[in-house]
Amino acid sequence: MHHKPFTRSLDLYPVDSMSLVNRRLRRISIPILFKEVAIRLYLGDDIDGEQFRCLREALERKTHLMPLIRKVSIDYKGLNDRGPFLYSRRITGEDPETLFLVDVLSRCTRLEHLDLPREIAFGQGNQLPIISALNSHPSDNIRLRFMFINEWVCRAVDNDLSSVSLSRVICQCWRTERCSEQTLKTWLYQGLNIGSIEVGLSVDDSWMDGTYPGLTAINGWNAGERRSLQFTVDFLLRHPLLKKIDIHCLHECDMTPWRMAFASKMCPYSFDIKGRENGQWPQTQGNNVVKIDGQWLYNDIKVIFRDDIARGDVETVETLVRTLGEALPHPPDCPWLFVGIDFLSPVGEFLTSDKLIGILVRNMSHADILNLGKFVCDILTRECSQILEPGSAVEEGFIPGFDSFCKRLKQAMPGLHRVSGQDSQGHFVQV
Repeated sequence: MHHKPFTRSLDLYPVDSMSLVNRRLRRISIPILFKEVAIRLYLGDDIDGEQFRCLREALERKTHLMPLIRKVSIDYKGLNDRGPFLYSRRITGEDPETLFLVDVLSRCTRLEHLDLPREIAFGQGNQLPIISALNSHPSDNIRLRFMFINEWVCRAVDNDLSSVSLSRVICQCWRTERCSEQTLKTWLYQGLNIGSIEVGLSVDDSWMDGTYPGLTAINGWNAGERRSLQFTVDFLLRHPLLKKIDIHCLHECDMTPWRMAFASKMCPYSFDIKGRENGQWPQTQGNNVVKIDGQWLYNDIKVIFRDDIARGDVETVETLVRTLGEALPHPPDCPWLFVGIDFLSPVGEFLTSDKLIGILVRNMSHADILNLGKFVCDILTRECSQILEPGSAVEEGFIPGFDSFCKRLKQAMPGLHRVSGQDSQGHFVQV
């Protein structure tokens, strides 16, 4: 019996049927249909060599389609909706996976992207046949992408790759805690590209001394106080493709381009920047910055205003919120914006919920998520106390009238996804 490599019904992926008998339509549509090919393999606890054999057979039979393919992505799924038990697989260089990948690289002569499943990490086993086929490919634009660098292989560099160019290889994520900098430097010298860096909690900022071709994102930025502003600027200039930085929650260095640019826009008001609360995580989350038109701006920030605000001075409250709103990016440049706002002055003692909604609608309509700190609890508790019986206890983790307030705010700001605040004890509350 001939083994079929696809075990799931195509009914899961409905498409509109069409006839390709018309030669003109066929000539136009075939290059579009086969420009990108996604291969999903349903595997058990081991690699099914027969599936790869069938795929290689399909490549051999459809040689006329191979030059049309620009991108191939491969994904592994487990049987019965389970994940495959294939993590950190080592390949031998003669296994079914290697033979199939070499076939793809040799037959798809105009291929530009080959994305491997996460179960095949860079550096595991003998990947020399794959890299050699990659370097022999006729297209200068081709790139082979691994999701991760293998954690334990990194402690002993695979000598099989020491003599080949890695300029066509991309590792999507380098986790600093799981791969030594010295090992990575060896591969970087050979041309390896790094898509993103994930900085571990116990790692110092020595990683910033390096240069990482292809870097687009950093998670856990932890540059210490010893790093000057010029050092940070030089690092950013060495990585022109870098677009997004997730700042470590304990990072408090003021000598960064985004902090200084933000402070200049907020002048003359005084404020603190804090990490945001997240009900799903016990620890405070760090801020995020993104590069827009060459400028680094916060797209995830919580600001606590330190200015003294006289009782009843609603105008100053609105001025502070307006200044903050103008200092943050707007759509379409920034598709997602989180803003946290709070005050050291007791503005909740005189500001009403209606006036707060008006201020937010006029000045913060571009926010997707709002955190209104403790002052929103003060406002709503004061307003609800007028209708509650004297001495009524407020439940912990609860803000009186918060659901109703959020409903009114979202009606006035249709683009708002979530609203959160803190109760009188500082507990996170979200709607």
